[in-house]
Amino acid sequence: MRMRKKGLIFLLCAMMLAVSAVSFAEYSTLRPGDSGEEVRDLKKRLQELRYIKDTADLTKKYTDSTAEKVREFQQMNGLPETGEADEATLALLYSDGTVKKPYPTMPPLAEQAEKPVPDWPERDSEGFLAGEEASYVYENDEAGLWVYLSRKLQIVINRYEDDSIPLVWFETDIRTREDETFRTVQTDPERPGKRFQYPDVIATDAGLVLGLSDDFFAARMDDGETVGIIIREGKIISTDTYRKNGHHLPNLDMMAQYPDGSLQVYTCNEITAEELLEKGAVNVFSFGPLLIRDGEINDLVYRYYRDTEPRHALGMIEPHHYLVLSVQGRNKESKGTNLQRVAEMMQERGVTQALNLDGGNTMALVFRGRMLNKLAVFKNRAFVRTVTSLIGIGYEPEAPRE
Repeated sequence: MRMRKKGLIFLLCAMMLAVSAVSFAEYSTLRPGDSGEEVRDLKKRLQELRYIKDTADLTKKYTDSTAEKVREFQQMNGLPETGEADEATLALLYSDGTVKKPYPTMPPLAEQAEKPVPDWPERDSEGFLAGEEASYVYENDEAGLWVYLSRKLQIVINRYEDDSIPLVWFETDIRTREDETFRTVQTDPERPGKRFQYPDVIATDAGLVLGLSDDFFAARMDDGETVGIIIREGKIISTDTYRKNGHHLPNLDMMAQYPDGSLQVYTCNEITAEELLEKGAVNVFSFGPLLIRDGEINDLVYRYYRDTEPRHALGMIEPHHYLVLSVQGRNKESKGTNLQRVAEMMQERGVTQALNLDGGNTMALVFRGRMLNKLAVFKNRAFVRTVTSLIGIGYEPEAPRE
């Protein structure tokens, strides 16, 4: 009797294992005609990886459209393009090593004419000034080329144009060494965010070789809005930021400047002002969104921020090597661009960390007392906003003012 019971139990276990095996086999490969939660999970994962856009497609049915998306995934990931989610496809689909569908990139800009070659002074192997002169300056407004050299600082500004859009932009390449670094200038350090003034006046009064508009925290402070985490020269000005990372403008993502010459971007709620100071942050700019982090473009710029506007961004290629991208807009010469274009341009030039600064009519690029960008037009008026602070580098107290 006991032997019969044992045999019956064995038979039941075998049957259960067989049923389980059939069930596993049924769903180890998903194909057109299948349906169920496994198919829905497959589609959700494909959506995470950008192969499916429309949420309405997240049904339980494996359709011909699903097969096409799977085929596209297989092509991008080097698998046989069967359109069926077999074991190898599913394993890669749910792994960390899967390849996301790339976003469409912006159309290429027009090729640029060669710039004139300055009559370079004596320079060392790294391109810094090596002769007896304290500094070297080259200014060619017609060609759109401005240069400043010293023993610790290199600034090369190029203006480029694409008449087909139309678009005008400035690429400012900055290299530093030793103790040369960015510094921030405020019109009233005792009352941050007060005493508004034009950017070129602030830059000239401070003797900056290069001045650029920043996060314009004063406007948010003045309007009673959420300001963001703001640190200037090691002093906390604001700790007020968003609890969640969003896609509004500004979303108050930030960039911290450190004494070793590095810049690092963070989301608005990722780190506190006190933690930033503990890490050694000297300045923290809060506007956003962050454009590039560790060489990768922020997904948000592909999904949002599509308006064509004047844009302004600061990025680091590596410590002591930076790029400022300033795009004119809101005028006949240049309509502006979206943040995807800005992020892609900076990534192409080797930028590894980048933050979107305040653009629009705030954007200003000031070289030796002169604002190089043309004024943007807003409500039928051409102007640049007055601000209370700038990012600057280099010191030249006798720079001319126009």
